[in-house]
Amino acid sequence: MTAMRLSVPSFLVVLGTILLVPVAVGLFRDPTGISLADALIAPSPAFPFGADHMGRDVLARIAYGFLWDSGLSVTIVAASLALGVGLGLAGGYLGGAFDGALTIVMDLLVALPHLVLAIVLMAYFDQGPVALAVALTLPGWVKYARLARARAAALREADFILMERVVGAGPLRILLRHMVPNVLPPLAGLAALHLGHTVLNVAALGFLGLGLQPPTPEWGGMILESRPYLYQAPWLAITPGCFVFLFMMIFTLLAARLEARAGEGEREDAHAAA
Repeated sequence: MTAMRLSVPSFLVVLGTILLVPVAVGLFRDPTGISLADALIAPSPAFPFGADHMGRDVLARIAYGFLWDSGLSVTIVAASLALGVGLGLAGGYLGGAFDGALTIVMDLLVALPHLVLAIVLMAYFDQGPVALAVALTLPGWVKYARLARARAAALREADFILMERVVGAGPLRILLRHMVPNVLPPLAGLAALHLGHTVLNVAALGFLGLGLQPPTPEWGGMILESRPYLYQAPWLAITPGCFVFLFMMIFTLLAARLEARAGEGEREDAHAAA
């Protein structure tokens, strides 16, 4: 009998269902209600993921933690993408002193460990969602800028760009009409991978006590709060850890799929041009 193989899209649907069904159920429950009588209750029909040391419903906190972690991560990735593409396109197309200064800044930021830089920034600023988004966006835009800059520099002397200049098109029109559509598709896979890593970084900062502060439900913060009860109630740490892993796995697989499709599209374009 031939072994059944699950395609990547089907596997992503399965993983997405495993992630989103508990979240959908948990959104109808109270994430902050305290009941000391229910403290450290093991998973049961009343509390499918158990209760924490204050009797709060872990399922509800996982669901609302998903909203916080994913919402912040989407904001960080979107801001990094917009900033990186804008600066990278400007540097690659315009060249000159601006491109030289941009390259120096990017090299400096690449040399610094991104999570360490975020930890330093969070240690000196207010530990709220805005500060967290800024701390992770500051190093996050560089990867997009480097790719956009390289792409813009390669397209700068392309025939269709030269024709636009001949008919009097300005730099802004060329960037928006021709550069951006050629740059964004290859960046889709990078953005998906970045989203998965950003959720991990948000959770890591929360675990270090530098992210969203209690009583806000956040996956890394939930793991931090579970440390005194690891032997007594291990599900308090295992459950949010599994959701962080699941989220990262989904977007890592999605990134690989998007990058493969982008590569196929580039090969088709090359054959058509030949």
